[in-house]
Amino acid sequence: MDEPRPIAPRPRRWWLHLLLLLATCATTFQAGSQDGDFQAGLVYMSAIMGILLVHEMGHFSAARVHHVDASLPYFLPVPYTPIGTFGAVITMREPPRRRAALLDIGAAGPLAGVLVAIPVCYLGLRLSEVRPLAALPEGAIVEGNSLLYLLLKHLSHPGLGPGDDIWLHPLAWAGWIGLLVTSLNLLPAGQLDGGHVTYALLGRRWHARLARLARAGVLGLGLLGLACTLTLTWQPWVDRLTAEGWIDPVLRGAGMTGWLLWAVLLRFVGRDHPPVEDEVSPLDPARRLVGWICVVLAIATFTPVFLSQVRP
Repeated sequence: MDEPRPIAPRPRRWWLHLLLLLATCATTFQAGSQDGDFQAGLVYMSAIMGILLVHEMGHFSAARVHHVDASLPYFLPVPYTPIGTFGAVITMREPPRRRAALLDIGAAGPLAGVLVAIPVCYLGLRLSEVRPLAALPEGAIVEGNSLLYLLLKHLSHPGLGPGDDIWLHPLAWAGWIGLLVTSLNLLPAGQLDGGHVTYALLGRRWHARLARLARAGVLGLGLLGLACTLTLTWQPWVDRLTAEGWIDPVLRGAGMTGWLLWAVLLRFVGRDHPPVEDEVSPLDPARRLVGWICVVLAIATFTPVFLSQVRP
């Protein structure tokens, strides 16, 4: 544990944290009740806000344990979207002194959040209805799959066939968002949670290499999604793809366009990582295990396709 450092007290802007919290409650309620269903909005808001709060308080609590000055969570409301939020962030006044503290702070958020997201998602899937893909409404939007999400789908509905999909209960939708947030935060780049873990686990050089690879991969996925999206705007190509049986993969591929937004974001937070004072002291075996658990979790929750349209 790091020793307390003498720092000038920083005023807590409680009003701003509270305002953003209430605003995000409003936007997530609106996202969950888009069909005018008050109960659905309340369920979704409670679940997604709970997942995000636990995630961020994991970071905050670990920072307090290591005497790192960290802010309370800043929630990020996004109105008129099916999600209602861009998540939440905390800020640290200065980086931790030791790799062990950096790993604890970086790993605490996603590990705490996913411990809530998994049971929320599973329970929501149990409450959801299985429908044949052919019976979904015209232009319906389907969520992407990660390895962990596929496992939860098949555990909750063992008879799920290749021609079926799940019409999500609001609780399942919140759980899926929670898994997606975990995945995005665990990208091994810059000052994301995955960047903190990578830096602490593998050191500065490997962090820099993996960050470049992550940025290139995110940009590549986004450009591939954009190419699929543009392809779908020209009817002769759509007709040709439909005739040759390629329309469904292209429709799914268009759901990767959202990675372009993350490519832009990583230009700001996905490049450099502040150095820690002590880069020599090794991690103890327990912390190394936690770090590799985060790596496995990043792979298990990785969702190449965000949201895509089923065949009209």
